[in-house]
Amino acid sequence: MTTEPTAPTPSTAPRTRLRPVVSADSAVDRVTAEIRRGVLNGSLAPGSKFSIAELSTELGVSHIPVREALRRLEAQGLVTLRRGRSAQVSPLDREEFRSIYRLRKLIEPDLAARACPQLTGDDLDTAAHLLKEYIDSSRDSDELWELHQQFHLTLLRPALTGWDMRILDQLWHASDRYTRVVYETYNVDADERHRREIAHRILIDAARTGSPSELRNAVAEHLAEHELTCLEWMAALNSSRAADGR
Repeated sequence: MTTEPTAPTPSTAPRTRLRPVVSADSAVDRVTAEIRRGVLNGSLAPGSKFSIAELSTELGVSHIPVREALRRLEAQGLVTLRRGRSAQVSPLDREEFRSIYRLRKLIEPDLAARACPQLTGDDLDTAAHLLKEYIDSSRDSDELWELHQQFHLTLLRPALTGWDMRILDQLWHASDRYTRVVYETYNVDADERHRREIAHRILIDAARTGSPSELRNAVAEHLAEHELTCLEWMAALNSSRAADGR
């Protein structure tokens, strides 16, 4: 069992919004990735509204790739298209978050159990290396959350089919929006870093046993504890905002 998280301290670190899109990838892919980044890191705040023209100017592209990107993100549940060439970032909703985690708790423990016999020593060493980078790194938040996702993906990859990955990708994007908005609202101290390390180290230790049931149970408990922590922090964040009149 992991220790209870300590009361978080609100962060005052400034956020950037969106960056101009310059890359060799297709315009729609680039715009989709950049708007998704803004939604996931909270720079496009939950419930905020914006026009397609505004995003086009900010991203330095025409309206066409922005509209297509927003359609993709609407299918992922991250934004809602509105009349008048505008859109809204989907608000954070506790029941939606519970629904996302209900599906994750059904899918991921089973995938972990099926992956367990196929995990190699190199896979587990990779997971340990990713965990160390995630805990110790001073990288920006986008890179940190990518390390976090790659850690979990490493433990599931041997069992994943194309459809598994598509479903996981959608669930992870949906849940990461909640996780990042909640966690990045607060300063992370040494105790919280240690708590996160232990919570993820348990998964590696379970995988090293080679027992599918051990890893299944560890992943199920990890998800349940993470869901509870996020719900508690969401409640604290909502109370803080209500007290501030926001």
